[in-house]
Amino acid sequence: MKQTIISKINRSKKGTVFLPNSFLPIDTHYASNVLSEMCKTGKLIRIAFGIYVKPKMTRFGLLKPSMYEIARTIAKRDDAQILPTGATAENFLGFSTQVPMNEVYLTSGTPRKIKIDGRTLTLKHCVPSTFAYKGKIMPILVLALKSIKQYNIYDDTLDVVYGVLKEHPEEDTWCEDIARAPRWIRNIIISTKEKIKRNEQMD
Repeated sequence: MKQTIISKINRSKKGTVFLPNSFLPIDTHYASNVLSEMCKTGKLIRIAFGIYVKPKMTRFGLLKPSMYEIARTIAKRDDAQILPTGATAENFLGFSTQVPMNEVYLTSGTPRKIKIDGRTLTLKHCVPSTFAYKGKIMPILVLALKSIKQYNIYDDTLDVVYGVLKEHPEEDTWCEDIARAPRWIRNIIISTKEKIKRNEQMD
């Protein structure tokens, strides 16, 4: 069993995140002990309780996984979905360049808080309808705009919406997805889509 764990880690890319139950059906307590052993040899680095990473070095030092990568690994383990929300969604799509100290993700799985290097990863359980969107970017865009709030929407915000929708048109799903958004967000998305179409026709 130990060799199975070691082989999987050796085959993985540098920067890969591992949890004790990343090796099921191997017992998680046994896997945790093996992971701890591999930390002592430098094969892995423990970045939080029960969270390990295969180190990836750059000329600036150790490149640690992003909070999103960690949240995604946990979601995959739990067979759950996640969506960035609040300031995390704003940063994810480029509305803000400020990386929040507390990154928050909605999850269909178990809620939890994880402290990593003075920052906090928060997974908040939410209702299943939040994950009913067909597209991948549209729900994040809606959550980001909700966080910004209608009275804070200015031209620079609309420019970011334009860039997001142009890069991720999601043509097969956006019409259905905007029906789930508040009316004011729906109006922004529809008018931005129309603007993109007009500009493309002029090119």
